[in-house]
Amino acid sequence: MSIILIADSGSTKTDWCLVNENGVKKKFTSKGMNPYNISQENLKTEIETAVLPEINNSKTLNYLYFYGAGCSSNVKQDEMKNTFSLYFLNAHIEIEHDLLGAARATCGREAGICAILGTGSNSCMYDGKNIKENVPALGYVLCDEGAGTNIGKVLLRNYLRHLMPKDIEEQFANQYPGEETDFLNRLYRGEIPNYYLASFAKFAMDNQTHPYLRWIIEEAFETFFKNQILRYSQYNKYPISVVGSVGYLARDIFCNVAQRHGLKVKNIIQAPLDALLEYHSQN
Repeated sequence: MSIILIADSGSTKTDWCLVNENGVKKKFTSKGMNPYNISQENLKTEIETAVLPEINNSKTLNYLYFYGAGCSSNVKQDEMKNTFSLYFLNAHIEIEHDLLGAARATCGREAGICAILGTGSNSCMYDGKNIKENVPALGYVLCDEGAGTNIGKVLLRNYLRHLMPKDIEEQFANQYPGEETDFLNRLYRGEIPNYYLASFAKFAMDNQTHPYLRWIIEEAFETFFKNQILRYSQYNKYPISVVGSVGYLARDIFCNVAQRHGLKVKNIIQAPLDALLEYHSQN
């Protein structure tokens, strides 16, 4: 049996799974390896300090499948492949976009629509092998409909403008104490503001049985469908699958919105790593 290493990489964290020749799995994590956010030198350092120590002998690795945020272009894929090739001399290396990883994890080798609903959002039309259509994601400043950043932004705005029901406003204040200046300074002067905004989405996920918070989540998903999913040709002829914590934790609400638009939900998973392992094990 071949020795396989699979990675699911975001901007802040990378989840890895190594499968040895006996089929034994070993999971570990490293820092995020988005090529837009990490320099070549820092990438090498992370491989040397966090990845190689988890592998007995890098020369025995047969396959490396790396799915990463920021790896959609051939230029970035080549950059990442060239760096990994320095360490895994005998391995077949594939560098792919995290969206393709999500599609393979949820749809396998069947055609369908795939959505990422986590900190950010993205989607595609997948033909069972490749991504055929993709509405540009454009990030949290312009878009991220239905994602943690979107839901968190609405919650924080409504809290600071006193637009929440009184009971929810008090609960929010207890969970996130601070004055308006505290929130705004952290948002506009702090690091990774998208993750800061998305942190408030946890409040909605944890309390989604409250009618107001359920409405917030439902409106976010509705916006996601209208601006992304409904733009795909023949969208209602294919099932939709989802990867990501927001879609997974609020899956009942998501399924209701999908049903209103005539879509069947096939698969909703929180993270793609195990499903990707199964996909490549069958290949």
